[in-house]
Amino acid sequence: METTNLDKSLTDILMSNYVVPLYQRNFAWGEEELSRLLQDIYESFLKNPSGNYYIGSLVVLKRKNGYYEVIDGQQRLTAITLIWRLLDDTVREPKLFYDSRPEVEAFFSSFYRTGKTNDVTFDYKVSHLVNAIDIINESKLEPYEENSPTIKTNNIDLQSFKNYFAEKVILVRVEIPQDTDVANYFEIMNNRGEQLQKHEILKAKLIDKIKNEDGNHDQRLQAIFSRIWDACSQMDIYIQKSFSQISIKNAANEITYKGDRETLFGANYDGINLEEIANMEVYNDVEAERNVFISDIILNHRIYKTDNKSTSSQTNESIIDFPNFLMHIFRLLYNSKYQNITKSDKNENGLTIPLNEKDLLMVFDKIEASMDSMEFISKLLYYRTVFDRYIIKSSQSENSEDGFRWSLDMPTKYESLDFKNTFKDNERIPKCLSMLQVTYRTKKYKNWLLEVLGWFCDETDFYISSEIYQKKLDGLVCKYYTDNIEYKEITKEHCYSKGTDTPHFLFNFIDYLYWVESQKDEKKQKINFDFKYRNSVEHHLPQSFENEENMIQMNNLGNLCLVSKSSNSRMNNEAPTGKADKNGKYYKSNLPPKQRIMYDITNEKNKWGNDEIANHYNEVVELLGRRTEILSF
Repeated sequence: METTNLDKSLTDILMSNYVVPLYQRNFAWGEEELSRLLQDIYESFLKNPSGNYYIGSLVVLKRKNGYYEVIDGQQRLTAITLIWRLLDDTVREPKLFYDSRPEVEAFFSSFYRTGKTNDVTFDYKVSHLVNAIDIINESKLEPYEENSPTIKTNNIDLQSFKNYFAEKVILVRVEIPQDTDVANYFEIMNNRGEQLQKHEILKAKLIDKIKNEDGNHDQRLQAIFSRIWDACSQMDIYIQKSFSQISIKNAANEITYKGDRETLFGANYDGINLEEIANMEVYNDVEAERNVFISDIILNHRIYKTDNKSTSSQTNESIIDFPNFLMHIFRLLYNSKYQNITKSDKNENGLTIPLNEKDLLMVFDKIEASMDSMEFISKLLYYRTVFDRYIIKSSQSENSEDGFRWSLDMPTKYESLDFKNTFKDNERIPKCLSMLQVTYRTKKYKNWLLEVLGWFCDETDFYISSEIYQKKLDGLVCKYYTDNIEYKEITKEHCYSKGTDTPHFLFNFIDYLYWVESQKDEKKQKINFDFKYRNSVEHHLPQSFENEENMIQMNNLGNLCLVSKSSNSRMNNEAPTGKADKNGKYYKSNLPPKQRIMYDITNEKNKWGNDEIANHYNEVVELLGRRTEILSF
């Protein structure tokens, strides 16, 4: 067993073969984990190309055949092997093998040999790996940049980055003794306690700042802070649900306290009364009255229980997690102070607060002197209330084809807490919000969300009208289009041919324009579709059909649409007439507008060639040219 020189570069790591045992789960990393890994490594490469970057540990057991059985670190190891193959075409043999998963080994054998996935017969057992490869290829390396490079583009020093990835990215490989009870060890590893998260440490630090005039901790305000923080941190629960609706009555049956829910959000639960925070009830029990010291919170993770009963049975999923939401609030409240602190000779204007939660404590350390804990918790509650009311959520729905629908709801009071559409007669607002979400789906770096929340900095804007909100949203998506220099190439004279590198925003913006136009024009058939997480560019005329006659039009915007990765894999090399067949498995009434128009043209002409591609492209150019007219009231 090796007990020294545990630090291994990826070159060292991949000199060995590894086996994923049967008791290990399948590879489960998605866009969040893969994009973050790539971005963090690339950021480290830019900052210090000669320094090491540690990405964690790999716990293994050496088998008799010399292969290493992966005990802990499978997800990380799989990710780096995929990245390494995409970076280096000379790598042709897999280093990762699987017990009793022949379909996965067959996939890896083909992928390492060709570096492609479009030749692989679709199998749901490897779809997660196909998806991971697509994510790695398409992940923005510099998420703050509008035209961020990817590992596929040629606007980065790819060779230098490849060398850095191979030699400077370090794993700590720990080999456990041969006589280890692997099953028991694996169970212990999976049941071990999680480390304290950054936002929990931040909570403790902010609570520790809450003191009275004598310099002692203000126990009552600390308890209020903690209760609001815990409520705000539950991003998948509407904020009103996290506060009690129970009223307190005296001996004469008179209400002496109306409950935190009504205190903070009004009689109908649909407002926000920040000035009432100081009047919140502190329950008279040992837990609430004891002093809240920083060590107590860190060690015991105390959370106040709340009344979450509601007549609504909705299950919602937030489009952002709490740590990244905190970064948005930091940027909104303290960016100018942060810029003043970070001014330097190289950056005269100071740095902008990043939106990545990994920088949470670093940013706090710089702005701590400017922060008042109770003022911050008041603003946090306000923006959480705004977020719930004006930003879409994903809701489970048995009536939806893929099991979920977009919802934009606000609280109301019937017999108890319930919810209704925030904008009852306006479908464009949730449609536009969902377009932004599926385009910029990663839970960090949501610049569009930051801009939308910024529209509510003045608390008098809390009750924004649907007309003003819609105009702002439409103005935002138009700005995204007009500010992108690349889109200026979309003209009839200049064939916009980016193929799979076509930005997903462009497809979604085109579909949004088609949909809005169909809703406004009584002569047009109303389009019925929802924005979903379609994130794979599909060639309607497949690339395998390319020849000298159609090669110019193959990557034309007129030949492309956005589909799900699983749909792309299933369609693979299907002929256009087969994809568009109304009796086939791909044509559906709720297809995205651009895709459906392409299919309808194919059915009408019984073909899809250069002329059809060119004509559809010209129609799209005209549609984009009329965007202001289409989006006007």
